[in-house]
Amino acid sequence: MDELEEAIGKMCGNLKRKGITGDEPKRDPQDGEAAEAHKESASSSFIVKNALTYIEENYTKKLTLCEVAEKTYVSQWHLSKLLNRYTGQSFSDILNHVRIEHAKELLKDPSLRIGDISEQVGFLDLAHFSRVFKKQEGVSANEYRNQVLGK
Repeated sequence: MDELEEAIGKMCGNLKRKGITGDEPKRDPQDGEAAEAHKESASSSFIVKNALTYIEENYTKKLTLCEVAEKTYVSQWHLSKLLNRYTGQSFSDILNHVRIEHAKELLKDPSLRIGDISEQVGFLDLAHFSRVFKKQEGVSANEYRNQVLGK
């Protein structure tokens, strides 16, 4: 409960610093609906941005939708819906994309083994890494490495 109160306090402080308060008088009901929709859109966008940042910073470890939802102070269901709405991708697709993009950078170093790269970017299983890599890139990690290194 303390964490929730702290999070709400921080959000209120951020909104006040940005000049957004809930004390504005309502004029036309339709204006109020548009303003409410805008607020909802802004808060949803903020949640998605924070979730994507958290994923980017923690992709190397075993990451779950539950953990990311906890860090963004929303339910798993709500976060899943927001990610789909704003990115068009599921949580696991986003996480795999981030991991594969980092793996592509690591594959440029021929001294690193593909199995080690797989572990470094957060895959627990080399076979799963290989399937995801090929699905996303259209070639195996080894073929990708050979293309990049010009072999």
